[in-house]
Amino acid sequence: MVWQIGVLLIGIGFLLVSLFAAFILMNMTRSLRTIEAILSLTLDEAKLALPELRHSLQQIDDMVTGVNDKFTAADRAMNATGAAITGWRDRVRQTLGGLGRRRSANPDQPREES
Repeated sequence: MVWQIGVLLIGIGFLLVSLFAAFILMNMTRSLRTIEAILSLTLDEAKLALPELRHSLQQIDDMVTGVNDKFTAADRAMNATGAAITGWRDRVRQTLGGLGRRRSANPDQPREES
């Protein structure tokens, strides 16, 4: 008789655990369906937004390329200006016959530039 009561209690315990597990699984299923609906909606919105995002990224790339081209042109202009100034200074020195150069006391000794 004692073992019958034990088996009955174990059976009731398994029934309660099964009902509790079924309740949890039903709630999880409902939650998973909600998550699936949210993810599906998010995916649809992302699909709609991708072309606009791609267009915006292309515009940003074009702007960055334009700025890069302007910096490259400014760098070339600065190099050309520097070369023109250097060439102008050398032409003036040649025209004036080297008046601006320091001369050493001994003409055989090479001059030091500072």
